[in-house]
Amino acid sequence: MADFTNRRPVTSADSLTPLQAAQVALSGRLYDGEDLPAERRLSADVDGDADGDADGDDGDDGDEGVLHFCELWDVVADGVPRYEAWFYQVDSGSIFLAGTTEVVAEVIQCGLECPDPERRLELGAAMVRAGLLPASDSAYREFREAAAM
Repeated sequence: MADFTNRRPVTSADSLTPLQAAQVALSGRLYDGEDLPAERRLSADVDGDADGDADGDDGDDGDEGVLHFCELWDVVADGVPRYEAWFYQVDSGSIFLAGTTEVVAEVIQCGLECPDPERRLELGAAMVRAGLLPASDSAYREFREAAAM
């Protein structure tokens, strides 16, 4: 049984390992197709306005490409980290095999997309237990039943 653990918000590339920076860059590329480094993906100022002028004008402020609301989770099974899960933009995410840049699943509009049926069920059940999958998702009932086993 897998569990999402060790949630940590990520607001800057400064504290990332090289592997984590590569994962953020790849997550961004999967999200919007742009090849930008982690430093750019996490470049919003503290006030949330990437242009630094704090005007909140929603104009051309260079905010494109920034992954907002970014957080990193470990996904652990039998005490061993199996996956690293990045969530961003409120409803999106990328799940990697631990210690790699191999994407095994994605979160698209809050729903889990995973080509491997066994892994999909494992991750979906873990997302339900962690409160990361909304009850309105079409697969919620399936994953909730798997989580109860």
